[in-house]
Amino acid sequence: MISAHSSWLAAHGKLWYDDKRYRLAWVIWPQAFAVGLALWLWVMPSPSSKHAIWAKPVDVAERNNQLQVLRDSAATSQPEMTKLEREAKGGDPVAQFFYATLLDPDLKLSKIVTPDMAKAVDWYERSAAQGNEWAASNLATTYESGSFGRVDFMRACGYARRLGKNGFGGGTRIKGDCYARGLGGTTADLVKAADAYDVAMNKGSSRATAALGYFYENGLGNRTKDPAAALRLYRAAADKGDSLGLHNLGSAYNAGLLGLQRDGSEAARLILRSLDTHYDVSVRSLLTHPELWTPEFWQSLQRRMAERGVYSGPIDGRANSGTLDAVRRIGG
Repeated sequence: MISAHSSWLAAHGKLWYDDKRYRLAWVIWPQAFAVGLALWLWVMPSPSSKHAIWAKPVDVAERNNQLQVLRDSAATSQPEMTKLEREAKGGDPVAQFFYATLLDPDLKLSKIVTPDMAKAVDWYERSAAQGNEWAASNLATTYESGSFGRVDFMRACGYARRLGKNGFGGGTRIKGDCYARGLGGTTADLVKAADAYDVAMNKGSSRATAALGYFYENGLGNRTKDPAAALRLYRAAADKGDSLGLHNLGSAYNAGLLGLQRDGSEAARLILRSLDTHYDVSVRSLLTHPELWTPEFWQSLQRRMAERGVYSGPIDGRANSGTLDAVRRIGG
């Protein structure tokens, strides 16, 4: 009796030699099964991975806060300073920025390292090269102020133009100046200037606040002419002691502009505060165009300067030589 197994082998042998498609199927299907099994094993999670926790994405704000806390500690702790330096050398742009701030002599943050502007600028530049706007802001301020050798508007504006909404108010204000005045090879663009001043104002820059007031006073940079808005911005800047805000508000009181009544006494008070900041615009205006200022203004200014002991001439409301000399002494 022929077994079922023998019958199957006989049939298999006949098909193997007589049917080419049968032979091909026997070659392909085992390989396909093996591939399918491998893929299934690859995509199926291992038993130990059922409870595995995926790595959490880095919280940028939390990381920045941690580095700021480290910087604050590093100001008085050498071990923390060493740790921050290690983070900076590891390439973290925020760590590089905070490390630079401890070396920056303008900031005077560290109690344990010798300030070194050259080293601070080097670390700021490393950070800015990776897109850090805080570092670019500080570089713009450093080059505009001349803290690193001399005033350099080419570099100051180059860094300032990189700033978006994450830069500091001071750096973004410089960006506005670069576009407003065409500084450092920047193509003048009053719309970009006004937008930069707006951002800087919202970040607390009183100078940007005063500058934006000028744009509203004169209807510049796509800003509608709005005397009330200009007056509000000048007042806000002057209240913080900003020279431009003090000068423009004083000028408005002197001439009776922006809806104000003429008030020579208030004009003199504001302009004297501006002179105290050594604001060149106020000094030059009084010295080169004394006729633009009312006799009431000059009389009040003479009285105020006499009270300080810097003027001893007549209180006659005239821009005499003694009065102008006193202006030079205060504003020089």
